[in-house]
Amino acid sequence: MIIDKKQYDALSRKAEKIIGMETVSQMSDAQLGLFNKALDRILAKRGSVDLVTPAEIEGQYEQIVQWVLPTSAHEHFL
Repeated sequence: MIIDKKQYDALSRKAEKIIGMETVSQMSDAQLGLFNKALDRILAKRGSVDLVTPAEIEGQYEQIVQWVLPTSAHEHFL
């Protein structure tokens, strides 16, 4: 499935609503990139923004900032 800009924007707004704009603004560029790719994969699998659940969004956020790329793990590169 090709994700068009309208779907991408809708999923971004949904993610910001679920995890909060302040939380998103505290993520590093690397974390944001991984988070966006993870959400894109979920959207491609589900086929619709409406079918992407809040739990999936929260789960991807937690995996990335806590396990895959914690902020403290790459701060020395910044």
